[in-house]
Amino acid sequence: MAMDDDAVFDRPRREELQLIKAFLGITDPGKRQRVLRLAEQLADDASYEAAGLEAGLEAGLEAGLEAGLEAGLGAPRRPGPK
Repeated sequence: MAMDDDAVFDRPRREELQLIKAFLGITDPGKRQRVLRLAEQLADDASYEAAGLEAGLEAGLEAGLEAGLEAGLGAPRRPGPK
């Protein structure tokens, strides 16, 4: 692995550590609690969004499969290059 590759993989880790250090630097308990609540809300929002995207994708695939079967085509095919 080249040194540039190491830098790319280390960047997210450094950012995580910087965020943790910043959080630990907050001395006001009220502000710390607010940051924790906001982080929890972001995590909840992300999980709901991911679940919604997954459900939408599954529904779209099922609809495409059903339409293909009704048309007698079998499984839906991927469009080829034009």
